[in-house]
Amino acid sequence: MTITEDILTAARCFSDRDWSQREEEILAALCQAAQEKWSARLREGLAPEDCRGAFVTACAWSALGAMQGGLAAGESFPVAAFSAGDLTVRRHWGSDAAARSLEAQAEALMEPYVQDGGFAFLEVTG
Repeated sequence: MTITEDILTAARCFSDRDWSQREEEILAALCQAAQEKWSARLREGLAPEDCRGAFVTACAWSALGAMQGGLAAGESFPVAAFSAGDLTVRRHWGSDAAARSLEAQAEALMEPYVQDGGFAFLEVTG
């Protein structure tokens, strides 16, 4: 199995939901984009295979975060849970907060493997 296939498989497992064919196509494209993004950020001399487990997981989380962010942007019913008598409505997908959380987790997971994206103060006089 290729690393690209592993990323898509991991994203499906993490989501724990059934995807329509169109959603599958979008998820696959987002997995590919996440793979390209994280590959470009790896420290010099590192390849995705050198940190395969973290890389696959981070790419899957990034893709799912993007998918959730896209679904949240298109939501017209922003309520996460609503109950009235015996009727309960819950929304499991499309949460913008969940999308940000997934991306933050991916960032934390990949921190040891990526180039420092931080900033530094240079020649600051006090």
